[in-house]
Amino acid sequence: MHTRPERTWANIRGARQACATAILSLGLLAVAPAAHAQEAVLEGQVVDQQDSALVGVTVELNAPALPRPVVITTDLRGEYRFASLSSGVYTLTFTLSGFQSAQREVRLGAGERRAVVVELGLAPFAQQVDVVAVSPLLGAPVDSEIVAATVSVIASDELGTRGTASLSSGLNERLGAVSLEDTTTNIFQPTLRFRGFTASPLLGLPQGIAVYQNGVRINEPFGDTVQFDLMPLFALDRLQLSAGAEPIFGLNALGGALALRLKNGFDNRGFRGELSGGSFGRFTGTAELGASRGPWAVYLGTTRFDESGWRPASDSTVTQAVADLGYRNGRLDAGVTVTFADTSLNGHGPAPVELLAVDRAAVFTFPDTTQNQLVLTQGRLNVIVSPMWSVQLTGYYRDLDRRTLNGDEAEFSVCDDDVLPSGAPATTLCTGTDDDDDATERVALDAQAVGDPLVDVVTGRFITTEDAAGDAAFNRTSTQTRGYGAAFQTATTTAVGNRDNVLLFGATADLATVDFTFNSEVGTLRNDRSVAGSGLFVGIFEHAPDDLFNTAIDAKNRAFGLYFSDTLSLSDRVHLTVSGRYNDAQIAILDRLGTSLNGTHTFSRFNPAVGLVVQTGDAVSVFGRYAESNRAPTAAELSCADPNEPCRVPNAFVSDPPLEQAVARSVEGGARGRAGGSNGQRVEWSATVYRTRIADDILFVASPELRGTGFFQNGGDTLRVGLDAELSGSIDRVDWFASYGLVQATFESPLTLPSNAAINDAVTAAGTIAVAPGDRLPGIPRHSVKAGVGVALTSAWDVAVETILTSSRVFVGDEGNNQAEVDGYGLLNLRTAYQATDGVVLFLRVDNLLDTEYETFGVLAEIEIELEEAPGAADPRFVSPGAPRSAFAGVRFRF
Repeated sequence: MHTRPERTWANIRGARQACATAILSLGLLAVAPAAHAQEAVLEGQVVDQQDSALVGVTVELNAPALPRPVVITTDLRGEYRFASLSSGVYTLTFTLSGFQSAQREVRLGAGERRAVVVELGLAPFAQQVDVVAVSPLLGAPVDSEIVAATVSVIASDELGTRGTASLSSGLNERLGAVSLEDTTTNIFQPTLRFRGFTASPLLGLPQGIAVYQNGVRINEPFGDTVQFDLMPLFALDRLQLSAGAEPIFGLNALGGALALRLKNGFDNRGFRGELSGGSFGRFTGTAELGASRGPWAVYLGTTRFDESGWRPASDSTVTQAVADLGYRNGRLDAGVTVTFADTSLNGHGPAPVELLAVDRAAVFTFPDTTQNQLVLTQGRLNVIVSPMWSVQLTGYYRDLDRRTLNGDEAEFSVCDDDVLPSGAPATTLCTGTDDDDDATERVALDAQAVGDPLVDVVTGRFITTEDAAGDAAFNRTSTQTRGYGAAFQTATTTAVGNRDNVLLFGATADLATVDFTFNSEVGTLRNDRSVAGSGLFVGIFEHAPDDLFNTAIDAKNRAFGLYFSDTLSLSDRVHLTVSGRYNDAQIAILDRLGTSLNGTHTFSRFNPAVGLVVQTGDAVSVFGRYAESNRAPTAAELSCADPNEPCRVPNAFVSDPPLEQAVARSVEGGARGRAGGSNGQRVEWSATVYRTRIADDILFVASPELRGTGFFQNGGDTLRVGLDAELSGSIDRVDWFASYGLVQATFESPLTLPSNAAINDAVTAAGTIAVAPGDRLPGIPRHSVKAGVGVALTSAWDVAVETILTSSRVFVGDEGNNQAEVDGYGLLNLRTAYQATDGVVLFLRVDNLLDTEYETFGVLAEIEIELEEAPGAADPRFVSPGAPRSAFAGVRFRF
């Protein structure tokens, strides 16, 4: 409101002063409203065809009266606003990758306030562009077509439609560059190989893939392992798998990075549920709810998985829950996500081939149980500072309690008289398999410990054959991990000259404390090869508890990173990306039972990357890239690096010779394209060749004497050379895809590894095997093909048939490539769905339709015990059998 002249006059004293002031005030008051009346406002919102707000739409305002166009982007509500405009005709242009551009012409009168709401439709297929994240944090995504790398993106709809129980299975079914080793034959405990690099829950494998959930690193601090049972597949909104060395994603991204983004209430409104069941006593139930009101939104979801398993004593349960509270207002996007998981998994390792020939479901020794309890709390903040600048911040606390119980064979027997302590019973057990009636000795876990008497670490009394036979043991571990950290990132899309540019800087801090304990309970092997415990925990006389059978350590991890990435469009069709990251990792180990494991280790490195993309056509591009990444040795590896004292992974640790960090240097190049037409026709294709050499690769060297034991060492250089090829499309009611992965994974340095003639006939007189450059790495198939076709038989009923083809693999223990390999295999899977009503879908899935017998993993080891099912069995090949034919049916509903 403006002050009225009469009141202004009344408040002024003095005739002359009053007169002058009144005249001046009248003049100003007359001009001010007139000037204000000339200012117009143009505002509005941009939405998609489902009336959802579109964030980040570029809005350009142009008019003859403007010296230059004014450009802004829509905020988190999809809104835009131009103020202080004069009257006239204005042109608004709206653009967003993957959508059709729109243009509006608006005539503004003096002082007018106009609202314009615009709906953007999807662009024709050939013009659609996916955006991908070039760092773990959200912010400043880049069009995938200008990224000099192979990036696979899978949305939640496809993951849900497949109906797989675990994330790893979904990746394996779709991507040729992915293969699985079901070492434990539990679907939640596979070893995933991507381009020959590993993500696995099992210690003892070189972890070469970095994994993030909502920007938080979830590789376990103790061994960089990956726990697939803790990943909430039902709550995934989007999955991104980036191939090749990825320095921006930090440690372990030697062969790629997997980034998971969870659902929120803004983008996933309504209720969704699923119930299913079928073979192996499997039952799965899932419920999700998303809602938003004003600037607030909430997402709640939970799932329960129960299965008795297809092998004896292999029941598993998985309970997961996710809660997300989000806030979006103007330029602010904030939220808190809590992920909970409680799992109990039974998975049995490989069994002798002669045993499986009698019974495909047979197990060697059991039980093998893993229990995980996880609570992950994460906060996030994204602020659009200006149309060209944004800031992202995340912080987290992660609490994981992991416990394992493994029933294993053991080599304890009655002590020789010459090592029997004074006063000890004649039936006292010692390490080794010799007794006082034997003329020979057999090497056991540690040659230096052969003949050492065993005592109970709790009471100190000697353990005798009256307590247990000593041919088996319960090996237990407890790993309590408390992780916390934060990450900061700032991103800008400010142009360089007149060239588009996306620049970001970031810093990360990941800290963790780990409390690890291991003990071994002496037992007796039953006729079914299950283990009966004695209640007595093994220790070595006069050394317990500071011995090979007991471990208690505290480990502290400190990992810091600084990174940048800049993608500059040198022209409309040529795009250059330069990036890099500095990693600093510190690992401190405190031995709570002695001093042999104490140590502090520091590793640091700067990893660069540079890539170039040339778009040769509107939907065709070629690219090339060079990148480096590193992996620091973990506390588990640093504490188990002495070849003279092998340890049972993941259960025991010994003093540590130093290990060097592994460094990947990767070169790749490729081409990709897409085309679209009428009637829903589309084709996408890509082909990439790559070469990644790892210097000082860290390998787990298996002990030839006792299955499951060994030590870590730097194994010189290793190499992965390969080809990825993808082809997919649709014609009318038919969708199809084919994906091929070729990887030649080899040793590149000569090695001499321990072995024995009982498992490998290429062993030398010194008890070793020779590994030459060019020998294949164990467990990695050279060829992998995934293909499928889906047909919409009617508007409500569709059927899909898919195949998985995998070539042979080298046995662990045959690093010299002297023995026969694990056979390759082919699987055929079927799935179908029928939409009964608008919100109800019935589905059926059949895995291994032809009931093929196959194996996914193999290791060479001695059969130390007599097999009743296969008397006289001596073949050293142990393999993990694949699951037989299975069928699962269920219903999905949403409203």
